[in-house]
Amino acid sequence: MRTVVIAGTTVITPQLIAALHQRGHDVVTAIPGRCFDLETGEGLTSLLSGAGVVVDVSSPPMIGTEAAVQRVASHTRVLLEHEAQARVAHHVALTPVGTTECTDGPWFRAALAKEQLIRHSTVPYSIVRTAPSFESLQDVADTATVGAFVRVPSVLVQPVASDDVVRLLASMAGAAPLDGAIEIGGPEPHYLDALLERVLGARQDPRKVVVDPSAPYFGARLESRTLVAGDEAELGTVRFDEWLRATFTRPSSAATATTVGSDREYTFRVSDVPPGSVLLRGDIAIFSVAGGLCATQAMCTHKAGPLSEGAFDDGTVACPLHGARFDIWTGAVLRGPARLPLRTYPVVVDGDVGHVITDARPARALATPEESLP
Repeated sequence: MRTVVIAGTTVITPQLIAALHQRGHDVVTAIPGRCFDLETGEGLTSLLSGAGVVVDVSSPPMIGTEAAVQRVASHTRVLLEHEAQARVAHHVALTPVGTTECTDGPWFRAALAKEQLIRHSTVPYSIVRTAPSFESLQDVADTATVGAFVRVPSVLVQPVASDDVVRLLASMAGAAPLDGAIEIGGPEPHYLDALLERVLGARQDPRKVVVDPSAPYFGARLESRTLVAGDEAELGTVRFDEWLRATFTRPSSAATATTVGSDREYTFRVSDVPPGSVLLRGDIAIFSVAGGLCATQAMCTHKAGPLSEGAFDDGTVACPLHGARFDIWTGAVLRGPARLPLRTYPVVVDGDVGHVITDARPARALATPEESLP
């Protein structure tokens, strides 16, 4: 499938391109102002020719003006008009959580203008609203800096890892259009000031975070839960503490690159997992089925339901909370309400000893029922 990615400046773009390639998409990356002109539309006809999906992860300037709002609306209109002419089957757009609740500030108004144009276009669409990413917290601090102080309102935020956002975007790009919106946030809420203090502390940044009820967030006045994803949101699996450790802690040279967690948590006896049973080791579930042993994250990606308590067969498992069903070999979502696939891990067996193996990326903590949002 030919998929055009309208690139943004965040870490999302390269991660998304890689994820789409892995899913078999024929990806074309388009940088506004370089590959095409959104003022005139020049270059869009050839760019969109034969495209089935457009994923727009571009975003308005963090601190914008009313002129910027109008410019974003104009650019979105031009893009959608050319998509309609090219008969694009699915437009996927990334906007921030809070877009429909916060009408204050040009950044949110630009995102709302984009959403409204998408909804009224003839192109089938899916809107993914994301809570602030862990990786964007530094930008939040920089924008809120006044002298030696970072002034932010006392609000809750539900930050999410960019790779969790990318997994949802890539999944949506290969699915039928929602003709609606879906939200994604991290597994737990935090106060914004406390998060920024920890990020700056990890960077050894001397700026002091100050709670200021009148401080804006990218030009907007927020309510206490504007940046918290809704009750029906998808939940990412990476917790802030784990991301912070993985990002700012230099791994030991003696660490084993391929073993997830500790040997105690992720090494098991094969005899402890008879056929048709499931074994929990830390945050991983190990299934013994007709095809052999396989392992997935232990919690459902929808509301962190315990998959070890769900019904499973030789190839699938169902969440006991809301009935989401997954392929336990590939992690693919077979039935909603979940949309994010499961993380899966290969299992290596040596006699009666099994090991759950991952790649060389840092292990990431997964949500548990107690830690997930209600």
